[in-house]
Amino acid sequence: MQRYRELMTICCAAVLSLGLAACGGSGGGDDDQTMMMCPAGQIGTYPDCSPAPEPEPEPVAVSVPDADYLDEDNMPAAETLTIAAGMTATSGGVTFLCAEGGDACEVTIDEDGMATATGGTVTASLTAAAMTQVAETKEMMADEEEAARLVRVKRVIGEDGAIEGVDDLARTANTTGLDATEIRISRAQGGTARVRVVPSDAGETGVGGYVPAEDPAMANGDWAGVRLERPVGGATQQLVVYTDIEQPTKVQFYNFDGRTTTASRYGGHVSDAATGTAATDPTEAVPYTRDTPIAAVTLGGTGGQAFTGGVLDLTQFPSRGPAAGGDVRKRFPVNLNSNPDTNTTPDTVSFRGNYNGAPGTYTCLPGGTATENGACTVSVTPAGAYSSVTAGDTWTFTPELGATAFDADGEFVRFGWWLQTPRSPDGTYTFNTWFHGVDYVVAGIPVGSATYAGRAAGRYAMQELGAAGVVDGSSGEFTAAASLTATFSPTANMISGTVNGFQGNGDADMSGWEVTLNRINIGATTNLATAFATTVTDPTRSNFNGATATMGDQTAHGTWNGQFFGNDQTDGETPANINNAFPGAVGGSFRADNEAVSIAGAFGAHR
Repeated sequence: MQRYRELMTICCAAVLSLGLAACGGSGGGDDDQTMMMCPAGQIGTYPDCSPAPEPEPEPVAVSVPDADYLDEDNMPAAETLTIAAGMTATSGGVTFLCAEGGDACEVTIDEDGMATATGGTVTASLTAAAMTQVAETKEMMADEEEAARLVRVKRVIGEDGAIEGVDDLARTANTTGLDATEIRISRAQGGTARVRVVPSDAGETGVGGYVPAEDPAMANGDWAGVRLERPVGGATQQLVVYTDIEQPTKVQFYNFDGRTTTASRYGGHVSDAATGTAATDPTEAVPYTRDTPIAAVTLGGTGGQAFTGGVLDLTQFPSRGPAAGGDVRKRFPVNLNSNPDTNTTPDTVSFRGNYNGAPGTYTCLPGGTATENGACTVSVTPAGAYSSVTAGDTWTFTPELGATAFDADGEFVRFGWWLQTPRSPDGTYTFNTWFHGVDYVVAGIPVGSATYAGRAAGRYAMQELGAAGVVDGSSGEFTAAASLTATFSPTANMISGTVNGFQGNGDADMSGWEVTLNRINIGATTNLATAFATTVTDPTRSNFNGATATMGDQTAHGTWNGQFFGNDQTDGETPANINNAFPGAVGGSFRADNEAVSIAGAFGAHR
């Protein structure tokens, strides 16, 4: 076999030298082989010795000068151009040249005006008309960019000035302003926070018209956020609200556990088991028993035996209206007695229903004469709560024994900001911060310290300064975390804090931003129920108690203020039961600025 292989090798070499196409042979067993020899220069694919195909040339992108500035008339059309070497072809306002001395060129243009070529080298240039059009477009775009820059600069300057001049919300003489007490917040069982603006003066409409904005409030931790807005003359006003209001909880309508110390959320304590009258002093109260008469709660009355808010039975009373709508009035006709000439003793109105989820009975005794009234009436707010009754009418609600009702959260904090933006950048910008909560009642002398954690929100402006003043800048809004520490004693109460963890909706890099709320000495315990504020505004003084803002490479100084809220106490408790109770919450606002930056915001925090 080895000899056979040697002979075959010699044979094939001889055949190849003679230019023959093939040489083959066969042996026995597993060593059988078939071989084919290809002529010189045709060594390629097996078995027919055909040449290997040339690879398809890869298209090369053709750069079109100022393609981004070409208009529709000068943009090359979608097509394929075949151009001989040394020749040109024009599409739209672009001329393609196929280089001399090479292959012909094929130029392919897609729908977006992008060109690629195969074959020879292709270059592109603009026609004279296209160059004129591009120059005009560049000039126009430069003018538009400059105009936009000037508008942006005017806006930043305006907002910067507004932030520097920020104050907390207050009523203004022309009633276009807004007071924090007019911002009403509620939350129903299973629902989210609901915000509306209600004028505080009877018949006033100067602060009405706020509706939910299309752009929602920025997310701010687990605090609910709402953005309202309204048009006013040549400007738009927007109100941003953040609150930690919780859902209502189920509580006993009256206290039936036999303990005078247990709160009676809706009825007060009972001092006379026979009559069920309410006691003004809990120390006079006697325990409820299952035989205790259930006292009726007066709709629109005063004291412990009165409705304190909540939602009426919407199957019996008007349904809720829109947030910006007015009260809805419901009329219940009254039957006259058997002597229609006197009309002095009309029948009462009575029907089953619920109040804040507690089952019971509504009753009304009309006032005046039946002829004058002819009905009992109730006005209900858009939120479904009692608003008013006709003078003289007496409405009551008597709950069932052991009934439970929804108890609304009354210890929540709310804060936010208000901005008036003119439609013209030359107009006046106005910015306000605000915060609100349940008043803190100083019941004793708290001693110790407490920490408060919550959230903050506001606005900022950053100006890029040049030799001629402001050349550019940015502005926007932010949310952040707020933390404060207060120490309490009879004579040396104080508080300080930090705002950090900034998030914004603008272009500013907020990493590392921080606002220090330097320590404010509040003084005696009796001062804890009132507002506190910065007193030393000079940051170079050792006792500076204002705000210090670090914003990138900028440091700004300003002021801050605040107020303690809430006792975290249970309804029905008295000062004697809440001695040494620290304030349950704190709210406040801050502001700081220098030549380049301004920042202002408000915060709310719970213990």
